[in-house]
Amino acid sequence: MRKLLVPVFAVTLLLSSCKPIELGLYKVFDHGPSVSERVGRLEEVPGPSPAFYGGKFAFLVTSDVHFGNKSSSYTPRRDEEFYDELRALKRSLPVPPSFGVCLGDVVENGNVEDEFEDYVDWCRTVENILGTGNRVYTTVGNHDLYNDGWEYFEDHVYPYTGFFHFNAGGFSFYFLDTGSSSLGKKQYERFKNAVESDDKPKIVGSHVPAYGTPAFFQNYYSLQNVEESSQLITLCADNNVKLYLSGHMHVIHENDLGKFNEIVMPCYAVYHKFAVVTVDTVSKSVDWDFYSF
Repeated sequence: MRKLLVPVFAVTLLLSSCKPIELGLYKVFDHGPSVSERVGRLEEVPGPSPAFYGGKFAFLVTSDVHFGNKSSSYTPRRDEEFYDELRALKRSLPVPPSFGVCLGDVVENGNVEDEFEDYVDWCRTVENILGTGNRVYTTVGNHDLYNDGWEYFEDHVYPYTGFFHFNAGGFSFYFLDTGSSSLGKKQYERFKNAVESDDKPKIVGSHVPAYGTPAFFQNYYSLQNVEESSQLITLCADNNVKLYLSGHMHVIHENDLGKFNEIVMPCYAVYHKFAVVTVDTVSKSVDWDFYSF
């Protein structure tokens, strides 16, 4: 993600209009199908079966796993240390994580099938540690789309789409395809229709932040259209969203957006960090802690 050098004229072109766009900054760099071609319908997938402790359950959150990156800042990988830390937390936390969420950029190059297979093996190990037959739910990132990588993502990575939802413990979980740094009109409208007809408290996830922070390269690390970002934040605030999870920036960033918080996840591959989110089904609230390995 941080290697990509973007011409200033491209940024200016894509940010100069507030009209809804479906291109996104990254479509310029051979991302294959557009977001509206990828999303199809909002897929409802089987939800996990979390373990409850005093009315609470928890789940693991990672982002930017980047299998296949060879740069010095990413190596050596510390997957075994991560597995050990996760095993320790399963034993020690009062509310240990039951299932996993990964927010994209699972691979580096997009067009290398082995990278996706390595990520799937990583997911299987994590799922075995989490136990209870639960899964790692993954949405798509920009690196996963590089060099027409969508075909491999769609074939290998559960739940085989970037736009999906499930229910767990009385909460609704929604995941958006922001791999092209744009929601697109079709996806936004389908998400809007779904959340407006769903009265449960919600947790939403995407690779690219809804807000992020403008301090990073003229909004390069958030949705590329200001109107899309504003509409998404307002929609979440109006429809009982308790937490928005995202990645892409590689560093921890927390935004208080009034009625909900956005947590931008640190890069697993560079900073060797992850989070455990705890959901209180009685108070309908969420909390989170970061861990290192």
